Amino acid sequence: MRSISFLERYAYITLGVFIMVAGIYYFIYPPGYVIGGVSGVGILFGEVLGLRVSYVVAILNVVLLLMGWFFLGFKSFTRSIYGSIMFPVFLFLLETFSPFLPIPDDPLLYVIFGGAILGIGFGMVIKYGGTSGGTDIPIKILHRIVKLPLSVSIYIVDGAIVLSGVIVFFHDPNRGIAMGLYAILLMAISGKVADVVVAGASTLKAVHIITSMPDTIKQKIYESVERGVSLVPAKGGYHLEDKTMLISVITRDEYYIIRRIIAQTDPEAFVFATPATEIHGDFTTYQGED
Repeated sequence: MRSISFLERYAYITLGVFIMVAGIYYFIYPPGYVIGGVSGVGILFGEVLGLRVSYVVAILNVVLLLMGWFFLGFKSFTRSIYGSIMFPVFLFLLETFSPFLPIPDDPLLYVIFGGAILGIGFGMVIKYGGTSGGTDIPIKILHRIVKLPLSVSIYIVDGAIVLSGVIVFFHDPNRGIAMGLYAILLMAISGKVADVVVAGASTLKAVHIITSMPDTIKQKIYESVERGVSLVPAKGGYHLEDKTMLISVITRDEYYIIRRIIAQTDPEAFVFATPATEIHGDFTTYQGED
């Protein structure tokens, strides 16, 4: 385990955003699937109004950033700026300079590979502490203002986008309901792949940290992700040194943050993470931002 530099972190986030955009441009553009997220809205408005999708995405991202600033605060605004800018920039470059790939007109090829590539990119962005902006903002607004569970907020926002595409193209025999079903399958694939990229097969992890600096790590976890931490006395079996084991259950979005805290505070700490299932008690999968 090592500390990731600022430049290295943003290099990975940039690569992740580009992979996301490539998956959308090469595998979701050609069949015109209206998936969730700002890209889905961009494809929908782009076809209906005859606009370049990158322009629509850029305008929507600016509006959503301002909404995030107003409803969620300046911290949420600053975290979302980079992804919200780079996404339409990469999309514009591909639209301008890159032709589509010569792929046979097979919906399953588009769905499987589009979903996988999109998931890899999104997973990289989350893993290195970034955000893709876009509909992440209204999802968080619904969660905070209306007090809906995060999963329900995601279903509402992305579901409304997919349903809009089904309604608009309902009379097209090659799209309509079939497009909606393919979009749902594509999003399921991308979500699963993103989970694996970030933190293995489970979206929740129980992180165990055996360290000689428990108080410092515990305080940084409280300050960074506001997660509860349990302290268990531990003794090394070989050197018989007294240490402390910290245990915390975290989400996939928080895994990179915890890993960075440990690397910066105690690189010699012994750390292992296991899938956490059947969570009971005072635990929420989303921590609000100030």
